[in-house]
Formats: sequence, structure tokens, C-alpha cells
Amino acid sequence: MRFNNSQVLVVGGTGGIGLETVKRFLSEGARVAVIGLESEEQLSDQQKQVLFSSQVIYKQGDVVDTEQMNSISAELENRMERLDVLVHVAGISARRFGDGPLDQCTEAGWDQAMSVNVKSVYNSNRIALQRMLKQSGGGAIVNISSVLGMVGTREHFTTHAYAASRGAVISLSKSAAVYYAKDNIRINVVCPGLLDTPMSQRAINDPVIREALTELQPLAPHVGYPQDVAEAILFLASQEAKFITGIALPVDGGWSAQ
Repeated sequence: MRFNNSQVLVVGGTGGIGLETVKRFLSEGARVAVIGLESEEQLSDQQKQVLFSSQVIYKQGDVVDTEQMNSISAELENRMERLDVLVHVAGISARRFGDGPLDQCTEAGWDQAMSVNVKSVYNSNRIALQRMLKQSGGGAIVNISSVLGMVGTREHFTTHAYAASRGAVISLSKSAAVYYAKDNIRINVVCPGLLDTPMSQRAINDPVIREALTELQPLAPHVGYPQDVAEAILFLASQEAKFITGIALPVDGGWSAQ
């Protein structure tokens, strides 16, 4: 019960890593606010079971939309006594918008990757910091990036706008971590490798990529799971990591070690 009575906000908490993270915080005693794109009608019964429990506040909203985020933040400030932890999971692959190798990447692909993967982090982190600075005791922020924001790759994962956006999240988090350390606010990043999530099914179901993963992610079973990342998130958000700030922690089966 590391988070007993803690107040947590998970941005992008409706599926994959996000939903698993919400479950883990609830299991350790937290009260959790969740922001997701889906309306109640769009959520599955499994999602509703988690997101509409007594210890969860669910808000539909677009984290890229600054006005929406400001409005949601004001509401949550009235409904939650404080904000102890922010976890930002929300992000996209911009491949369907034309992301790819840099010489082929479309402007739409670039703009979508930067907007959803970087501006959304700006919005959520800015709001969380404003709240944490007004309260005693500081707080913890954990942003989700990617191993592709840390290392290059020759093939299969050459979405260069996505890589740039994920690298930006790491740089922003490190810079802010140093600045807000004086306020006892810790900011860290988790960088997953390829996980079995809804967003990664194209790669997961490609036999060529699955074979390549035996080298890219040498630690068996060569594919990670949302639970693996959720455990890293909770560690970095907890008092067990009270002297850790500004790190980018790979959860990648050994990918970045090579």
C-alpha cells in the first residue's frame, strides 16, 4: 500500500500501459483521476469496471487541447485535495499520418507526432507542476517516452518524427527535473521497448519483426507487457525512488543496452 491516500492523475489511462497503471495504483490504495479520449459509450465493459469504480474520477478530454486541459484541471482541483503523482501515458504512432524515414516523412506525420506526443506532455506537466508548487510536500511526475527516443534503429521502426517526439519528452523531463528539484518535485521517464499493446499490433503480428525482436530485445520472451511498464512507473512514483530524478529508465528487454 505504497500509495495509501495518495491522489494520482493518469493522463491516457484507458488502455494498454495506462489502464494497467490505474489498476496498480488502485491496488495500492490511491485515489486516481483519469483523462482519456473516449466517451463513456466508447469504453468497454472491462474499462468501465476500472474507470467508474468509487476510487476513480474519469474525465473525457483531449490532452492536446489547452483549454480543455485547463478546464479539467480546475474541476479536479475542486474534487481532489492535492496532487501527489502525475503519470503521462498518452501518445500515438504517427505512421498512419505519414511518419517514416526522414526523407519520406510527411508534414502531417511530423505535426501529429509533435502535437500529440510533445504538446500533450507540456500541457499535463505544466498543470501538474502548478498544482504541486502550491502544496506542501512536492510530488512526482512520470512521463512515458520510448526506447526509440534513446537509440536509433536501421529498419522496422524507422518513424523519425515519432523518435524525435519521444526524445523531446526525455529532454523536457530532464531539464524540468533539475529545475524543480528544489521544490521536492521529482520528474522521471520510462522508456518502453516493443510491448504487446493495442497500439503495437502491426509490429507484434509481423513475423519478420517478431524474428528481429529476438536480437533487438534479447531478454525472453522478447516482447514486453503493460504490467512491466506499470511496475516501473509505480516504483519511480513511490518513496522507494525518493532520491531519483531526471532519469530515463528503459523497460526494453535489453534493446538500449546494445
